[in-house]
Amino acid sequence: MTVPLEYRALADRFEAIRAKAGRTPDALVPRSIMRGIAAGLSREPSLRRVDPMKSHQQRSLWGRLADEAAARPEQVGFILLGDGGRAELAERLGVPHRTLTARLDGWRRARPRLVVPYSGRRKAGGAPLVAVQIPTASDLVLWAAKTRSVLDGVDGRPPHPLLVADAAERLAMLGTRGPATDSWPDLDDAIEDLGEAIVRRGGEPPSRRLNTGRQR
Repeated sequence: MTVPLEYRALADRFEAIRAKAGRTPDALVPRSIMRGIAAGLSREPSLRRVDPMKSHQQRSLWGRLADEAAARPEQVGFILLGDGGRAELAERLGVPHRTLTARLDGWRRARPRLVVPYSGRRKAGGAPLVAVQIPTASDLVLWAAKTRSVLDGVDGRPPHPLLVADAAERLAMLGTRGPATDSWPDLDDAIEDLGEAIVRRGGEPPSRRLNTGRQR
């Protein structure tokens, strides 16, 4: 399978964090966090105002693409394709080949870019699609891995996965990278601040997965 150099670089960064933490990919970044990233990408308040996302069909397809990009943490926000290329991805997403081509092109040209398609070596008939990256997903997978690799100075444990999932979903809704945090109270505060930012953008913050009951 041909993979982009950009994927290798990010996958190596994830592996370095994972190895230092001494945990498996799923233990470091559990499925709850990956689901939060995918959900946030689908609920970003600005999507309805972006030309490639104004229809329900386009947003539905975007949601399925986000699910694919967040299927596994070690994929670091990439969808890797085999020999089937674009046709393989179209089948996985349940859309015609031409529809996928048009949508990827529109999302690639959006500002900021929603996706980065990668092509392999040109063959007869054109260069095959080998991977699609959602940059925000890449950023948040690495952020979640780094956040979960740091042990809290008080209780000696990593941040709870559901706490990180709550933050990741809100960050994905804002299309931004995660904040640097040293303890779970800092992350709890960040989640509240992110919710307020979502409201200012005209969105509705999602329900908390983990309610710590902490008051500022």
